[in-house]
Amino acid sequence: MKMKKWEAALTLLMILVFISSPGLAANKNNSILISMDGKRYTVKEVPVVMDGQAIYSDAPAFIHPTNDYTLVPIRFIAERYGANVNWDQKSKTVVVNQKGKEIKMTINSKDVYINGKKKLLDGETTPKLVTFSNKDSRTMVPLRFISETLGYEVGWDNNKKVPFINTTGNEDTNKDTDKNVNAREITNVSIEKGSTNKPKVKINGTKNLKYSTTILENPNRLVIDIDDARLNLKDNISFENGVGTINVNSNPISKIEISQFSTTPDKVRITIHLTEKSNFDIVPSDGGKSLTLSFVKKVGKIEKEIIDGKEALVIHSEGRPEAKVMKFNNPERIVLDLMDSSLEGGDYLEYDYNVGFIKKVRVSQFVPDSLYKPNDRIVRVVLDVKEGITDPNVKIDTYDNKIVIIPETSIWEVINYSTEGNNRLVSINANKETDYDVEYDSYEKNMTISIPSENIDLKEDYLSIKDGLINDISVKEIGDSTKIIINFRRGIDYTILSKTKDRKITVKIKRDENIKPSDRVIVIDPGHGGKDPGAVQNGVEEKDINLSVSQKLDAGLKAKGYTTIMTRDTDTFIELKDRAKIANDEQVDIFISIHSNSHPNGDIDGIQVLYNTSKKDADSLSLANTIMDELVKGTGAKSKGVIERPRLVVLNQTKMPAVLIELGFISNPQEAQKLNDSAYQDLLVESIIKGIERYFELY
Repeated sequence: MKMKKWEAALTLLMILVFISSPGLAANKNNSILISMDGKRYTVKEVPVVMDGQAIYSDAPAFIHPTNDYTLVPIRFIAERYGANVNWDQKSKTVVVNQKGKEIKMTINSKDVYINGKKKLLDGETTPKLVTFSNKDSRTMVPLRFISETLGYEVGWDNNKKVPFINTTGNEDTNKDTDKNVNAREITNVSIEKGSTNKPKVKINGTKNLKYSTTILENPNRLVIDIDDARLNLKDNISFENGVGTINVNSNPISKIEISQFSTTPDKVRITIHLTEKSNFDIVPSDGGKSLTLSFVKKVGKIEKEIIDGKEALVIHSEGRPEAKVMKFNNPERIVLDLMDSSLEGGDYLEYDYNVGFIKKVRVSQFVPDSLYKPNDRIVRVVLDVKEGITDPNVKIDTYDNKIVIIPETSIWEVINYSTEGNNRLVSINANKETDYDVEYDSYEKNMTISIPSENIDLKEDYLSIKDGLINDISVKEIGDSTKIIINFRRGIDYTILSKTKDRKITVKIKRDENIKPSDRVIVIDPGHGGKDPGAVQNGVEEKDINLSVSQKLDAGLKAKGYTTIMTRDTDTFIELKDRAKIANDEQVDIFISIHSNSHPNGDIDGIQVLYNTSKKDADSLSLANTIMDELVKGTGAKSKGVIERPRLVVLNQTKMPAVLIELGFISNPQEAQKLNDSAYQDLLVESIIKGIERYFELY
């Protein structure tokens, strides 16, 4: 009995449910083992030829063991013709939509609904759920029913013993279907690895690539279809039966299959076989001519929550991305780079959260810098830190699909530190009203607040402050007493704002305004000396310039009332480490090293000031800036920059703010002449002194 048109159309649409990659070719006359309707059968696998081209599937077509019709997987044909297919696992029903037609079919049922109207299938022509010997299950439908439903010619090639489908019979036979001048070529498909060694798929073409993706299950696959495209691979990829294969075997990719899926229209299909379900991102580059596929964790919103009784920041994500944690200063911030991640909700998000020392959270899809590989997909989370806090730390945990960030602020839960104009307020919150003692050591420049340990919840801890007045706050437990020790940069005055016995102990701290210049101790370090002449050019030896300027600086500072120490006051050689030791032993306020510069290019001139902020004290930059500012104003020389030099011994081994001044380039004939001139040296010295005095006004 000849099948009706609508029934035939339905059959082809039914094929559409489980699109297969063009991966595993059917072998003519090959027998396969299947399970169907609760029974096992050995059936004959057959290829299907569509418009003269073999159609391949990971689930083979085969001849029904009792009814002699060909069964094919639904999704396999459907996607070739633009059908939308949905599968309801509970009811075992497939819904196919194409060109305004909705078709519903159920496994082993003759009832078919076309746009809501019920029809009956003839005979044994019903969809089947088939399990193959590799345990994969597919929904299979009769080939003829599907194809004729869509209006295509279906036949049987008796010589080759294969079914065929002809979809081009009504097309213009004069049309050149063999050559598409607009087709882009796919020239390369390769595997790359990012910083985490996760595999990434790189697709290169000759034009911008128009693509669509489909996620398939049982087994897990990602199908990438590239329209108006033809294969012209330049690399060595092995092809068999029209399918090229790249074996990867690196989670989550097992292999990649590549094929010219069709030529009318041109379409290249790339099927990524997955070891597990995985989220992915495809990022175009090179004007859209290249695509990079990355398997990523989706990063969503960030919320403020209470975790284990503590305020925390919670990053919601699909999966647990690897987090690289870094610290930056100027300003202080903590950075989390979430690797192999993609940000949902935009390329940049900002949250005004107040959690411990964190005042703001900024999130972005980060463009990889020199620390990473260009193909990395990174979500960067920046935790902006409140002013006055240095060396902050966070605890990071993962729970299910959450990344939990808890500021390690145990000391700040009890101690509050704030700025009030030029004053500082330190408040300590006890468990109850308590006795306490406050002691200030003007020589050691520290304050100790002692509280009975039973009245305060503080463990031994340390916080670096470095705000120009306070270096740090530490907590020590000695006997039955908890001691909060505040170390200052310089002399202070203080006022206790609390009662003799109180639950909240508050101390107001300010600079000692009565500090005299004689209370300031300055080390002057003339660079080089003795057997070490330094740079020698244009008839000038650096060691002589350095000593002359240093002696003038020493005299000028003493005239202002300052206490000075020279590391050398004659033409003698001093080891670098000994110069730093002199300053450290005397507990001086600042260290000034005097040098002259040199460069192979004799045209270069100007002044440099070098500093090091990696030391415990960070005031060196302020000192360098004030001195450079005054030197440029006082001499009219060029500024060659305030430059960080962390490896210089006299900068990294000194314990106080320290700078090294390069007065000018003796390699420049004109500047060498000036540096050797006593009047110009006086200008240099006057400017350096003004810079030092400005610094002391600030600190």
